[in-house]
Amino acid sequence: TPHVDWTAGGVSLLTEATEWPETGRPRRAGISAFGISGTNAHTILEQAPVVEAAAAGETVSPSVVPVVLSAKGEVALRAQAERLLSA
Repeated sequence: TPHVDWTAGGVSLLTEATEWPETGRPRRAGISAFGISGTNAHTILEQAPVVEAAAAGETVSPSVVPVVLSAKGEVALRAQAERLLSA
């Protein structure tokens, strides 16, 4: 677009695969999508933190595990949660 000064700042329009060098900070990318029907979306992605690999044969348990509960009503949902807590 002629309205964007691509020479100012650290923004560039990528048209082919490009090396993304380490800078000592997490890499971040903005992704935009503009639909013909007027639907617009934008998201910002950030590089995940480095996690040290476990030693061979060592089992690592995740620090957080999502648990999905489902029930027909609040009483049943609370009962389901209580069963999980007491397990």
